[in-house]
Amino acid sequence: MAEEYIGGDAVYNQAALQQSRINKIFEHIDSMSVDMFTMDVITGNWYYKLIYNNLNSLLSTISPKLDSEELNVLQNLMRIIRGNIEVRPIFTIHGSIQFNGNGNKPTPNVKNRNALSDLLFEYRLEIERVMDKHGLSNPNKEGEGGWD
Repeated sequence: MAEEYIGGDAVYNQAALQQSRINKIFEHIDSMSVDMFTMDVITGNWYYKLIYNNLNSLLSTISPKLDSEELNVLQNLMRIIRGNIEVRPIFTIHGSIQFNGNGNKPTPNVKNRNALSDLLFEYRLEIERVMDKHGLSNPNKEGEGGWD
């Protein structure tokens, strides 16, 4: 944990802890984005739903720093994606239930998959854009300890 010692007492640096949390969320999103239409065997959830939930968690974390217009744009994207997940199935089940498990074959709906993938990507880019604007991302300019 990030902490400083003042007069012998530990004082925690909230900004460093928040940045660590943000970095962990992005690492988690990146690992699931390799194939977001795979199911997580531990949780039993599709990665695309977990990515969406993690992006919402990022939005919740950074929302106090955003102005009302930025927050509205991100909340609208959040609602659009939720609506897509609810009404535009990513997979269609064909066949009937059989006791040996051979009946149900999920078939991907490529149009819905591509639309959801694009929306999640747009949501992430917009989150990253406002984070950068408000100094909530890692430095990216020469002389600030960034990549250049």
